[in-house]
Amino acid sequence: MRSTAVERRSDASRVALSHFARGGYDGTAVSAIAAELGVSQPYLFKLFASKSALFVACVHLCYDMIEQNAVDSLDAAAADGRTPTLDDIGAAYRQSIADSDLLMFQLQAWAASGAHPEIKAVVAERFVHSLELGRKLTGSSADQMNDVFARGTRLVVTSVLGIELLA
Repeated sequence: MRSTAVERRSDASRVALSHFARGGYDGTAVSAIAAELGVSQPYLFKLFASKSALFVACVHLCYDMIEQNAVDSLDAAAADGRTPTLDDIGAAYRQSIADSDLLMFQLQAWAASGAHPEIKAVVAERFVHSLELGRKLTGSSADQMNDVFARGTRLVVTSVLGIELLA
């Protein structure tokens, strides 16, 4: 692991995101995350006050990665002399969820939101932030952003199920 607490938290969040993606919030043992990191469970709890705090850090990491992919895609469109569009955001999201950990973690975060209010609040906050960021970066209307996010949700479901979208 790295030397600073911020770097150690970042490393731990990345490893934990993968564990939570596979096991969900309730099905993931913090001891397994600590073991993969090569640290003790008490040390992991020094970095994160609780399992919930670790999971919330993973929620932020997941959305940060998805949003950064969208920003990068929009920047690339602008660098190519094109006006950035919602299609660029959609393409970036498809790229993001091609990472099975991000895809599965996002589903696990939504599932954990049903039973854990502290997680629900953060997932809701980050979801709304993503909507607002997309609107700000593309100049799209609320209805247009809602449509893009609805298509994204369908894409998540069809990706997990391994089926094609209906034409």
